Order: sequence, then structure tokens, then C-alpha cells
Amino acid sequence: MTDDTEKARAYLWELQTQIAEATGLRYPKPGTGMEKVFIAIARTQGFSDEQVEWFARTGVAELDHWPPCGPDEHRVGYSLIHSLADRLEEVLAGPFTRPVLGMLSTGEVNAVTLLAPDSPTHIVAFENELLNFANLFAKAVALAIPHEIGDDGWYAFHPDSDDVHRHLRDSPLAVRRFRDVVLAYLIEGKPSKAPAYMPSEAVGALSSVLRDGMELFVLGHEYGHVAAGHVADRRVPRRMLGIGSVPVAEIAWRREQEAEADVIGWSLCLAALGRGCGLELSHAGVELFFAACEVLNRSVSLLMQGASAPLPASSTHPPAVVRRDLLREHAEKILGEKARPLLEYGTLIHEIVDVLWEQTAPVILDLHRQGVVPDARWTANLQ
Repeated sequence: MTDDTEKARAYLWELQTQIAEATGLRYPKPGTGMEKVFIAIARTQGFSDEQVEWFARTGVAELDHWPPCGPDEHRVGYSLIHSLADRLEEVLAGPFTRPVLGMLSTGEVNAVTLLAPDSPTHIVAFENELLNFANLFAKAVALAIPHEIGDDGWYAFHPDSDDVHRHLRDSPLAVRRFRDVVLAYLIEGKPSKAPAYMPSEAVGALSSVLRDGMELFVLGHEYGHVAAGHVADRRVPRRMLGIGSVPVAEIAWRREQEAEADVIGWSLCLAALGRGCGLELSHAGVELFFAACEVLNRSVSLLMQGASAPLPASSTHPPAVVRRDLLREHAEKILGEKARPLLEYGTLIHEIVDVLWEQTAPVILDLHRQGVVPDARWTANLQ
């Protein structure tokens, strides 16, 4: 571990400590008989049974090859992010040095790359509620997809638009769950404030694949910048809730670098996930991530302005629709006819999210008329 890495990690920990002091939220430390507390936190944060079970086995102690966990670092998030990194690095070709990874209140449904004032080492910071949101958002979308058990005992899902409309009409639970998680994140800044529920085995299985696809792509994109050797030649200030006088500089990648990182991140995601889940479902998780970005963008705009007008574009990431279209073009280029089922499934994912959004937007508009405002994380970086 180099001095530059140590400096970058110390800077990340300093930011996390400032947030902990500003919010009053501190997490129990491992090795102090607090294992049950860690697991309880995981459950209240909305993580799946599969994630909680994994955390119960590994989350109470750092794995030997992981870096140390910070004194005010979210233990569940730390464990989940480094487990994602392990999965990506298994499919990476050649040597790779893991960047400094962590969670901060970035106010962007994404991860961002930061630089410490005295170190060139990249800090990849996940929005600190992104993993919660990805889990609950994927569950709500999975609820909207009708399914049946085949003669072979396997679940068969039917993401056809007409079937989805009939399913939601007859069983509107997915709409309520979708609305709950979007409103909890939009207004309170905490997706876990949405009412907890236990999905069926089928819904849980599908949602876990969609969630993993979302999360692996987010980290894979940031890995793409490192793997491609992108030079960080432009920085922009990043404002975060709870951060006082500590300056925070985010790397603003050029658009062609962003596109290349998306391609690498997509390839890593499909390689890490596709071996057990198939390319269609793996790609569906990437499409769901873009759909989630669009939903949050529309939600913030609708609650603030009373209309779904586009908000100011991110200074570091292109619009989700642009990224999605470029990736679809890339898939067609390298897969040819084999890309068709991936793209069709991706289109259906967006249609499903659009159906759920259509029944959520009127509620947000009504809240706008009542004077409700979004959580401050969503407006901190609006110009």
C-alpha cells in the first residue's frame, strides 16, 4: 500500500467522520460483540436476505485482502462494496490496483471519482444510500413482472408490456412499493424509510440479479476509467451534506472517456454476472440503473418545479439516456444478431419502469402543490 493510497484513504475517512459528526449517525465496530447489531442494521437498511446472510458470515470482520474499514465508515456498505470489487476483479484481465472505495452523501444516484488534495490516487465514492435504493428499486420492479413456475420447477418471467399492465391492474402491490421507495429517497433521503416487506422467492431471485447488475455496472464504470488509464485533467467542486470546510474535488471526465468507461463497465458486469444469470438478465440490470437515474431526475424536477423538465446536467456524467443509447449501439456492434434479446429485454425494463412512474408522478405533483421539498442532498449541486 503506497503513501498516496494511505493519504487518499485518510482523506476519505476525514470526510466520513465529518458526515458522522454532522448527522450524529455512527456505526458499531466489529469485534465488540455487536454482530447482531450489524445484522439488524443490514435488515433495516433494506438489504435482501441473501445479502444479510452473506454479511452475517463476513461483514463482522474484514477479509484479509480488503483494506481497513474507517472509524466512521458504514460497515454494511463497506462489506458490500468490497464484495462487488472482488467479483469484478475476478474477471479483469491483467494486474489491477483497487482504488480507494467508500460511501459519501454525494447526492447523485451513482458513484463519483474524487481526488484528495495531496494524492493522485482515485477515491471511488458511492452515494451512501445507493445500495439501499438499488435493492428496493429492483424489488419493486421485479414485483411488476408476472411469472409462473414451469414444469421443470424453474421460474418463467413474462416482461411483456401488456402482461405487466394486466398484472399491475390485478395486483397493484408493485406500484405501491415503487412509490414508497422513490418517495422515501426523494423526500427523506433514505430509501430504507419505505415500509419493509418480504418478497416471494421468485421476486427475490429476480430482484437480486437486477440489483447486482445495477451495482456491478456502477463500480465497473469507475473501474473502466482506471483500466483505460484515463488522465484526470479536469476537476470540479462537489458539495456534500455534512461536509464543512474540507474541500472536495471531483474528477470531471471527458465525454469520450465516459463512453469508454461505460463500455468497459458493461463488459465487466456481463462477465461477472452473466456466467450464472445469462446475458439478458445481466444487461437488464444495467438498463434498470439508467431507468433509476431517470426516475430520480424526474422526481426531483417534478417536486421542485411541478414539471418533469430536465434538471441541470451532471458536470461529470452524461445524461442516462445518452449513456444507454451508446451502450446499445456498442452491444449491436459487437454482438450482432445476438444483441437482439438483450436489447429487447432492456426495452421492456424501461417500459415497466415507465408504467410504474406514470402511477407515481401524480402523487409527487400533489406533494409539490402542498409545498413539500426534496431532501437537501438532491439540490446541493444544482446550479
